[in-house]
Amino acid sequence: MARRPIAALVLAFGAALALSACSEEESFPIDAPTIPDFEESLQDLAPDLPVDLAADLQAIVPDASAGELVDGANQVCQSAADGADEETLARDAASLFGVEEAEGPTLVETISPYCDVIG
Repeated sequence: MARRPIAALVLAFGAALALSACSEEESFPIDAPTIPDFEESLQDLAPDLPVDLAADLQAIVPDASAGELVDGANQVCQSAADGADEETLARDAASLFGVEEAEGPTLVETISPYCDVIG
């Protein structure tokens, strides 16, 4: 009968040691990726894109990435160069940037003055 309580005590002691060994925290350096700076990303993608335009577009479409802003601006300028009318440009801009159609004219007005720089 004395064997069971001793065995249980040994098991409990072993489990306590195992748990205490697992709970020790070791300090490993954590190399977490950093979020790239939006302006740096934009400058890498389109160094000729004016910062004012990028800031204005970011205010209108806050969830867009730098790449989406550059691509959308390029497509709006290309459509304007191809002769699309204002209504079509506005509708296409809203679709490109994934915003309500009511934002389309604002996007076109924001992008149009920079089309000569964008290309």
